[in-house]
Amino acid sequence: MKIALVTGSAGDTKCGVGDYTYELAQHLSLDGEVHLYFDRNHGPLAKPFEKLHTLFLHPQDGFSMLSLPAFKKELVSGGFDVVHIQYPSRGFGKSLLPGYLPENLAGMNSRSRIAVTIHEWSTSHPLRKMVMDQMFPSTDLFFVTNEAEMMAISRKAKGKPIVAISVGNVLDSQRELSDVWNEAEGKPRIGWPAIEGPATREPWSIFHYGLPAKGKGFGKLLEAMHVMREAGKQPQLYLGGEFPEGSKLREHVLGLITEYELSESVVRVGHIPQDRLAAFAQRCMLGVFPFAEGFSSKRSSLASISHLELPLVVGYGSSEEHPYFAPPQNNATSLAVLLIDLLSGRVEQEWNEVITRQREFARRFSFSNIASSHLDMYNKIRKLDT
Repeated sequence: MKIALVTGSAGDTKCGVGDYTYELAQHLSLDGEVHLYFDRNHGPLAKPFEKLHTLFLHPQDGFSMLSLPAFKKELVSGGFDVVHIQYPSRGFGKSLLPGYLPENLAGMNSRSRIAVTIHEWSTSHPLRKMVMDQMFPSTDLFFVTNEAEMMAISRKAKGKPIVAISVGNVLDSQRELSDVWNEAEGKPRIGWPAIEGPATREPWSIFHYGLPAKGKGFGKLLEAMHVMREAGKQPQLYLGGEFPEGSKLREHVLGLITEYELSESVVRVGHIPQDRLAAFAQRCMLGVFPFAEGFSSKRSSLASISHLELPLVVGYGSSEEHPYFAPPQNNATSLAVLLIDLLSGRVEQEWNEVITRQREFARRFSFSNIASSHLDMYNKIRKLDT
């Protein structure tokens, strides 16, 4: 099968959609020929897995609407079975091109079937939704990242197939690829390391990272830190992620740190490179991600560290089942009480059980399984030569 993946960003470590698509492309190329199209300013920081020979990278000079005719011609002449668009991602910027690409490839102009993965429809800006609206009439297959997103776009899809596939574990993807080769060559698999326990961790240390955005519970987390300090505890939050100068979210977070007198309790560590993320996270006792929706499989930050040796806390009221700790009520005080309980000894007592449970759940974020699910759907919609 010959597949074109079109994504604004690919493996630049600055865009969750781009990182996900780059790893997906590598796993798909184990079973097909994959061509990855991306903005050259948002391209991979790391080379693809060294043993892949059917993955081809095509950096583009942006995705302006002016380039649509030439880009369409390249995709049509490529003779792809499937053209799969991942939208939105940072590399697309404000371009309308992704929205108009399906209708330009539809019909007799191309042998390709069109698939689109829509990321976070429910929280997208209205202008991005307008771009997505252009995709619906001419797209053959839709992917989303969870059941809630499937319900949100079901009416617009008008009976076309929609499949919910969770985001993948970007951090573990290369280990998975290595194990594919090891198994094929009769060598031992690497697998996940043995559980070591919390003895070397910094007491009362909390870890949070990811692409800063609304709905990630910064206010609730910082207020909970304040409540813990008022109770005589000394938690230390290591806050990863880029908060750009002048952004409203940066000013909001800094304002809360000042308001709650947390300047000595919050260490802002900036963007954490992928090759350092595991070591950094596993210095701490807890990872805390109090998302507004509780737990959601669309959150790549949580998916990427669920296999690590780090107990995780999510927000209240998830509609998805999960193995993580969560407060019983939707407020900062409830979160603070849970964190005090866990960090006062409970998490150490339950450590092995918790990590084992989380790792079992983390298998759903395996790129091997995610790529297999994509290929199954591609085969169901592809045009077969007669």
